[in-house]
Amino acid sequence: MDRRLIRTAVFGSPDSDEPALCPETPEELDAFRREHEDVTIWCGTMFEGGCGRQLMTRRCTDKICHFAHYGSGGEGHQCGRKERGKDSADHLFAKAHFGVLAA
Repeated sequence: MDRRLIRTAVFGSPDSDEPALCPETPEELDAFRREHEDVTIWCGTMFEGGCGRQLMTRRCTDKICHFAHYGSGGEGHQCGRKERGKDSADHLFAKAHFGVLAA
């Protein structure tokens, strides 16, 4: 698997702790897009090296679907995220899970 593909993000804002996991298949991504059409997706600052820039979904048929940064607008900004795979948001999923249990 290409480890450069961004599989995890956060919903709502760069500083959010609400994790988002990009579906792998085009069909799952279509459903994900419908479910979250009014929600923005971000490269969260809760990730080590997360740049806080907005992300989009990429629908692929030749590799897994993934998140991608919007164009840099000529700024040449590079994201410093260390991990981009589906396990990189485990700490956010755990926090969300324990928050539900505590409620």
